[in-house]
Amino acid sequence: MSTSEIADNKWELEASRPPIATTGGIIQIVVVALFACLFVWMMSFSLQGIFGAKRETLADQYGRLTVDGKPAPAAAPAPH
Repeated sequence: MSTSEIADNKWELEASRPPIATTGGIIQIVVVALFACLFVWMMSFSLQGIFGAKRETLADQYGRLTVDGKPAPAAAPAPH
């Protein structure tokens, strides 16, 4: 091997290593970890909305709303 080939191989080996010991490399790892945590946090709310307990919201009461925006009183049970 010639000296230029050895130097080229050393450069390729060094360029292929991730810079995890430098300040920039550590910041990149932290930023990617924060985005991953943010994604997991958002997905947890999505799964909670899909599989969690059902709550009655204003959208669920839409058919029973009166003019003043409050739900109509429950209908009285029919007499026996």
